[in-house]
Amino acid sequence: MNIFLRLFMPPANTTSLKEKALSAFASLLAIGLVLFFSKFFLPAEDIPWVVASMGASAVLLFAVPLGPLSQPWSFVGGHLLSGLIGVTVAKLVPDVLIASALAVSLAIFVMYVTSCLHPPGGATALSAVVGSSAVHELGYTYLLTPVLLNIVVMLSFALLINNLLPNRYYPNTLKAYREEKNTSLGDDKVQASLSVSREDIKYALQKMGEFVDISDDDLGRIFNLSAAHARRQRMGEVLVGDIMTRDVIKAEYGDDVEDLWMLMAKHKIRSIPIVDKHNKLQGIVTIADFLNQVKMPTDEPLKVRFEKFLKRSTGRETSKPEYAGHLMNSAVITVHPDQHILDLFPIFYEKGIHHLPVVDNDNKLLGMTTPKNLLIALHADLKT
Repeated sequence: MNIFLRLFMPPANTTSLKEKALSAFASLLAIGLVLFFSKFFLPAEDIPWVVASMGASAVLLFAVPLGPLSQPWSFVGGHLLSGLIGVTVAKLVPDVLIASALAVSLAIFVMYVTSCLHPPGGATALSAVVGSSAVHELGYTYLLTPVLLNIVVMLSFALLINNLLPNRYYPNTLKAYREEKNTSLGDDKVQASLSVSREDIKYALQKMGEFVDISDDDLGRIFNLSAAHARRQRMGEVLVGDIMTRDVIKAEYGDDVEDLWMLMAKHKIRSIPIVDKHNKLQGIVTIADFLNQVKMPTDEPLKVRFEKFLKRSTGRETSKPEYAGHLMNSAVITVHPDQHILDLFPIFYEKGIHHLPVVDNDNKLLGMTTPKNLLIALHADLKT
C-alpha cells in the first residue's frame, strides 16, 4: 500500500487556483490562434496531428513559463530541429514504424546536444512521419507552414500574455530586471548574506549529471529563501527594537559644527542623528561628512585644515558649513522597530551603511542600530 501511494499520490501543489485558471485561459486563446492559421495550410484531417505538439507546448509556455523547457530557444529550436529530423527521416526510411521511432529518438538527442530540449518537439518529429500524404508532399516546406508559423503565433502570444498577466514574466531572463525593479528589504534580499552562488548551484547540477526542469536562478532563489526562513525560525522573532541602542546622542539643526564634533569625540561615536524640536529625524552627520569637507589637498596639513573648518566663521558670509543642518545628509535610510533583524543584512552588507536610525511611523527617532548591535544579537543566538 505504501509503495502504491508513493507511486501515485500527487505531489503537493502550491499554485493558486487563479494562476491555474489564467494558464488554462491563455492556452485556450493560443491554441485557438494556432488552429485558425493552420486551417489555411493543412487538410482538416491533418490539423490534429500537427496542432497536438503545439498543445503540449501550451502546457509549458502558459503553465510553467519560467522552466528551462519553456524558454524561447527551447521552444523554437526544439520544434524546428525536430521537424527537420522528422521530414528527413520520413524521406529516407520507408517503414513508418521504424521511421517514427528513429525520428523521435534522434530529435531528443539533437535537442539535448543543442540545449533546446522541448518535449513537444518529439511530437513535431513524429507528425512529419505519420502524417498523411498531404503532409509528406509539403516536404521541407512543412518547417515553414505550419511549424514556423505556429511557432511565431505561439511565441508572440506567450511573450504578450505572460508579461501582461500579474506576477508573471517571460522569458525567465527578465527575472533580474523584475527583481531589481521590485527590490524590497524582505526575505528576497536577505539572501545576500546567506546565499549560495550561481556557481555553487551549477556545480551541484553538474555533479548530479541529470536534467532538472528548473532554472539555475530559480533553484538558487528557492534555496536562499529556504535558508532565510530557516534562519528566522532558529532566531525567532528578534526585532530591530529589541537590539537597538535607545540612549541616543543626538543634535539639532542649529548646533555648531564644532560642538557636533566635540560631542562625537566625547562619546566616541561615529555618527549623530539630527532631529527637530519634536524629535523628528531631519538627517544624520557621520565622520565621513566631516572628512569630506577637508579632503582636498592643499599646502596646509590636514590637522590645520580640519581645525579651520571646525572654527566658527566670524563674518557674515562663509563658504563652509557652520551648523549641523548644513553638514547633515538629509537622505537618511531608516528602519522601524518592528522589522526583523534579518532586514538589516542587505542594508549593512550592500549599501555599506553602518549607522541606522530607528524611527516610528511619524519619523520620530527611537534609537540607533549598528553592525555591532546585530553581531551581539547573533552571538547571543548562537550561544542558545
